[in-house]
This record gives sequence, structure tokens and C-alpha cells, in this order.
Amino acid sequence: MSTATATPAAPRSASTRPPAMNRLFLICVVLAICIWGGNWPVMKFGSQFIPPLWFAASRFLSAALLSFVIAIVLGKLRLPSRQEWPVVIGVGVLQMGLFTALVTGALHFVMPGRASLIAYATSIWVVPGAALVLKHKLSTRQSLATVCSYAGMAVIVLPALLHADLHSMIGYLMLGAASLSWAMNILQIKMTPGVKLDFDLLPWQTLVAAVPLCLLAALVDGAPSFLADPHAWGVIAYTGPLATALTFLIVLQMTQRLSPVTVSVCMLGVPVVGLALSSLIFGERLSGDLLLGMGLLCLGLLLPALPTVALRRLVAKA
Repeated sequence: MSTATATPAAPRSASTRPPAMNRLFLICVVLAICIWGGNWPVMKFGSQFIPPLWFAASRFLSAALLSFVIAIVLGKLRLPSRQEWPVVIGVGVLQMGLFTALVTGALHFVMPGRASLIAYATSIWVVPGAALVLKHKLSTRQSLATVCSYAGMAVIVLPALLHADLHSMIGYLMLGAASLSWAMNILQIKMTPGVKLDFDLLPWQTLVAAVPLCLLAALVDGAPSFLADPHAWGVIAYTGPLATALTFLIVLQMTQRLSPVTVSVCMLGVPVVGLALSSLIFGERLSGDLLLGMGLLCLGLLLPALPTVALRRLVAKA
């Protein structure tokens, strides 16, 4: 790849450009966002009859089985290298296993729309964490983005906490811990350059998430008796093979074809879809504080991605 970028020939440089976003790929991107957004009300529905630990365990166990089958069919199944194993374990434990277990448990206490916004607000941990752990100096835009993110979280959480009982507060604490868990994995990945997170590692990441969750669920909740409920199989089929394994394939293609800025903007659609579906299915009210907080969070995520020239134009117009 380095050879290709060093060659000045026009055809070679043109080949390094991301492929054009054709209509089929655009449909796949929209589909992935809708599936991930729809996963929140599905998890809320499933949490009524599936214990949180078994919910998370069954999701990643089914995703692991499917991703292993796909990897074998595509001829991409391989063991991770010694350098890749720490990242595989970090993604499996922090981003997949712990994050999903905490989020699934939190849905017993709070509504999915507000929960999705809090769980995806990892930037409130990543930006200051990068400054402390990675010794990155915050630019003016990053500092402003951090302020917007914290303000958005405050607008979303504080009014709810003022009228919340202990039951709801437990849910918000679990969501904050889930967001922190994902942020810790992001920092770990940034501290491990040279490891490419492609599909070759997905089967092992989902397996690393599934094994401890299955053991913990068996110890805490006993046998998976919920499997006798026919509704459970539909929920697991959606959250595991569909919303984890197959959707992850589309997201991997997004990261390869699109710029990081475009991917981050696209992912903002996930909590928006989750919030919209939650309001339709569960009657979650789109209150002013929720909409304002969502706007501040989106602004906090978009500010670091704005090109300097575009930002100067916005300031000049203001």
C-alpha cells in the first residue's frame, strides 16, 4: 500500500481513491443504520423475557457462529497474530461483551431512545482520555466539541435525574459505564498502531465476547430457559446474526470505502433511528430537553470533523 501511494503515476493514484458510492452500496449503508437503530427497541422488547447476561451472551454466540461460517466460506478464517490478540480481546471484552451487557441491563430501567443517545456518546470520554493517556493536546475545535458533548449529556440526563427514582438512576449509571467501556477500547486501539480491524478478526472478537458472557450467565441466571419462548429466537436472530455479524460486514465496507468523517456522520443516524422507533413503539416522548441534548451531542461529534476552511466560513457567516 505504501508503494502505491509513493508512485506518482496518475492511474495508480486514482486507484487509491475510495470506490464511488453506487446505489446498492448506499442502500446497504442506510440499511445498516436502520438495523442498528432498530436494535434498541428490539433489545428493549427482548429484555422483558431474556435475562440481561443471557441476552448479551446469545447475541454474540450466534454472531460468532455465523461469522465463523462466513469466514470459512470466504477463505478468510485465520488465527490472530500475537500483536492482534490484545486488540481482539479488548474489542471482544470492552466494546462488545461489557458494553452490550451493561446496555441490555440498563434497558430494564430506562427507555431505549434516551439510552441510545447516552450509550453512543463515547466522545465525552475519548477526547479527555486522549489528552491524559495519549498526551494529545486538545485543539480549539476539540475543546469546543468536548464542551458541547458534556452539555448535551447534561441536558439529556440532568432533567431526567431530577425526576428519577433509584430505579432510573441505576440505568443511567449503567449506560455511562457502557459508554466508558467502549471509550477505553477506542483508546486501546489508538495505542496499538499497525493492527487492522478487518473481517478476519470478527469471528474471534465475537467469540471472546461470547465465552465469558455464557459462563457468567450460566452462573448468575442458570440454564437458558428463555429459549423455550418462541419470541426469544426472533429477538436473538435480529440482535446476533443480523445486527451484529451481517451489519458489521457493511460497516467494515463503509470504513474501507468512505472517509472517517463520512462514517462518523453516518453513525449519528443510529441513535436518531433508535429514538424515532422508540417514540413510535414505546411512546417515548420527544421532549425539548431530549431534542436539544441530541443536537448538542451531534454538534460535539461533528465539530472535530469539520475542515478548518469550512469552520472559518461558518464563523465568518455568523
